[in-house]
Amino acid sequence: MTIDSPTGASASLSGAQALVAQFSARGVRRIYGVPGGDCSLDIIAAAHEAGIAFVLARTENSAAMMAAAEAQISGSLGVLLTTRGPGLANGVNGVACAMLDRCALLVISDGYENEQAFVSHQRFDQQRLMEPITKATLRVESPQALPAIGALLDLAMTRPHGPVYLEVTGQGMRGKVPAASLRAEPAPCAALPPHASDTVSAARVAMAKSRRPVIIAGLQTREPKAAEALRRLAKQWGCPVFATYMGKGALADTDPQMMGHFMAGGAEDETLKSADLVLTFGLDPIELLPKPWRYQAPVIELATHAFARNHFTPAVALVGDLADAASQLAEGLAASAWKDNDLASLKTHMRDRAGVGGEGQGDGTITPTQLARTACGLLPDGVRIAVDAGAHMLPVMAFFEAQQPFDALISRGLATMAYALPSAIGAALADPSHPVVAFTGDGGLMMCASELATAAQAGCKLTVIVFNDSAIAMIGVKQNQRGLERLGMDYSPTDFAAVARGYGCEGFNVAREGELADTIRKALAAAGPAVVDVKVDPSSYPAQMRSLRG
Repeated sequence: MTIDSPTGASASLSGAQALVAQFSARGVRRIYGVPGGDCSLDIIAAAHEAGIAFVLARTENSAAMMAAAEAQISGSLGVLLTTRGPGLANGVNGVACAMLDRCALLVISDGYENEQAFVSHQRFDQQRLMEPITKATLRVESPQALPAIGALLDLAMTRPHGPVYLEVTGQGMRGKVPAASLRAEPAPCAALPPHASDTVSAARVAMAKSRRPVIIAGLQTREPKAAEALRRLAKQWGCPVFATYMGKGALADTDPQMMGHFMAGGAEDETLKSADLVLTFGLDPIELLPKPWRYQAPVIELATHAFARNHFTPAVALVGDLADAASQLAEGLAASAWKDNDLASLKTHMRDRAGVGGEGQGDGTITPTQLARTACGLLPDGVRIAVDAGAHMLPVMAFFEAQQPFDALISRGLATMAYALPSAIGAALADPSHPVVAFTGDGGLMMCASELATAAQAGCKLTVIVFNDSAIAMIGVKQNQRGLERLGMDYSPTDFAAVARGYGCEGFNVAREGELADTIRKALAAAGPAVVDVKVDPSSYPAQMRSLRG
């Protein structure tokens, strides 16, 4: 999709100032990126005048994730600034992450002027590159195109949230327009469609007949009103609730009705197969593993928008406002047949499945489960975590108890490595009132270790805990499951504590179980960023993956 550019006039504000005015109207407080020598400089200067900080990241990929994390936590717009050619190309993975993880992000890069058609250096079709991973693109060749920017930003913040791409030129950013000719305020959010009365009635009938219903909460429940509605409906119905990784915290993990995570795997398999009704509450198919839906119970789907691809065909679909749908469905709804002891037993079962094989051999070595249990038990109140892709996410997500949406940041749409540290930086800057802890594997951290320097330079208060097994553990497990020889899965040893100190962070090493708790406490007490490099024994991962994923 390409936004059409309406015409405008000249003088008063530069294009860069007009762009930044759009940011201010949407509550943007920071721009993340790696600048170039052309339009980036105009935008950074205009942002500084408006009180919007520029955070210099070490890579564009990481900068995109920082901006997306800030957008999720603030509810505003994330902004990524790159230079043309290699700068934009380096940010593609982070932009794809924002697209598939439903994050409102503006990506800005400069392009060549029209009269520079002869130039081939660093040149490719940047809009075409970005089209598959953005909701829309716009090129600003002159000030006359500036009025279209507002609509572009509004689109990024329209459900489902996602990135948009803005290509700017020197003429567009340094040319002048009258301030009165541009609308900076965001357009009012379009109201979600009302639910058809016959659809609501059909859902009510199915829910009233159900004796053993199950709710699956997804990423759309992170909106405050949706989370509140989920909590009310679950309590009234008295049934078990499972959450996807991105839906974690919509219902507090400490709530007796929150069973654990839904992965369409082994741990929750018996419960879902014995259910007589499944209600998906804000579940987005991007979160589901690439395998068929295997449950026979009819599905009632509550979602804010329809999906191009889905794992199941719902018996009833209510598309629109989640809180309104839940409120209508709760009218006159009686409690299900689930008993308190049923829920308590199921919750214990889920926790036991998460800990399979992780208690160690009593020889002082540290298993991933021991590390996750210990670290999560020491985290301060109000903590927010960011979790990288990899085998370590299984125990971390199982043992971290989220209380609110966005207590845990994780990529499940793209499920990319090198996510935890950049997202933790964005979270720490967006909301310093919450301590932040990043959980990462060694492979993920090696892909973005230079961002430790960004954390130190920005003065972030965050702790990074590294599951260091010198391997790509999850892929190694899959290689073993297929009966293949172990090839290409192992890294040479890395001392991440030494790397951290080199970047200006505090660094700690742990190799024995007896040292673990005290070392984590020291790292959590550090004034700035600190890294805890923990040598873990990965031998428990295969059993844990079989237990949770089947």
